Amino acid sequence: MSSATEHAVRLLAPRNLHQCLWLPERPSHARLRITFATTSNFDDKSLPCILFVGPMFGSRYNALLFNKLAKDVGVRVICVDRPGIGGSTPVPLRERLPVWLETVPALLQALDVKHVSLVSHSAGTLYLLNTLDAYREILHSKAPYVALLAPWVHMQYSGSGLWTAASKLPQGAFSYWSGLSGFINQNVQSLGALSSAFTPKKSSTCEAETSSQSGNYGVSKKVEAEVDRLMADYLFNWESMKGGNEEALLLLKKDASVSWGACEDYVAYVKTLNERETERQKQDEGYAKLKVRLFFAKSDIMIGKQGQNYFEDVWKSGCAPDAIELESTEMSGTNHDSVLVDLEKGALRRIFEEIKGLA
Repeated sequence: MSSATEHAVRLLAPRNLHQCLWLPERPSHARLRITFATTSNFDDKSLPCILFVGPMFGSRYNALLFNKLAKDVGVRVICVDRPGIGGSTPVPLRERLPVWLETVPALLQALDVKHVSLVSHSAGTLYLLNTLDAYREILHSKAPYVALLAPWVHMQYSGSGLWTAASKLPQGAFSYWSGLSGFINQNVQSLGALSSAFTPKKSSTCEAETSSQSGNYGVSKKVEAEVDRLMADYLFNWESMKGGNEEALLLLKKDASVSWGACEDYVAYVKTLNERETERQKQDEGYAKLKVRLFFAKSDIMIGKQGQNYFEDVWKSGCAPDAIELESTEMSGTNHDSVLVDLEKGALRRIFEEIKGLA
């Protein structure tokens, strides 16, 4: 075993990256295992807490990607494997959103966390919006904050050629979606955000092997490349990424009997949210306004400029400034994945620093 591999194994081994809880059996499902991770500074309860809601193939290992930045800024982060991802028990497509909504309060209770800020990337948009609708009280009353990076927009509104083509595939074809993504991610690119298997590598293999510059994990590029390789191998070959198959079906609305819950219609969702926030302000003038931050990639193959314009317009036209403090930013030099995983050009540092400043 090379020294780089040994170092990578040590980074991936800590207990904070391999935690689980069990959801009790209910009429709708059997007992379910949920795996999750936290940043290594999580025991410091003085730090503001972030619940990160990841992309289609996003896993708990995002906590490792966030770890150095979280410690540097002074925030702590929770990352959860949704059903069929990592070690979390698979569930039928219709149960994905309900099980997530069951997971959130159980997880926060297990971790003794009262309040969080919500941050999502890509497919996590659906889960964040449903969480905000169901559990507004988990946001801190003095600093309620949510951020959506590269938010998901259905191809009906984005016009995405990639997803329009995917929508024409028979539903059975998506049984192989995770396998295809696993092959591409293990042979073409580093693990990254795993929301898309179509984004080029951040750096070449040569750069990863020769550079001694500290990367996202606070280690050399050589060790960072080995961490990415081991994560991909572990997730796709030893755990599971098959939940990504159901995620794709959910995003595409391939099953007409399965909805997006509270955010089935983005326009109606924002209208309802604005009404609720307005009512809160009327009841208590000292109530802090909900801060909503939208971050878009400069170039996003998943939703394109049309999808960005649609999502921005929905929020800008539906939010009253007295109730919701809305900001929208396009991050220069980023794509759909790098708006999250590039800690220099992406939005994550800005988000962490704003949340820390609000604490």
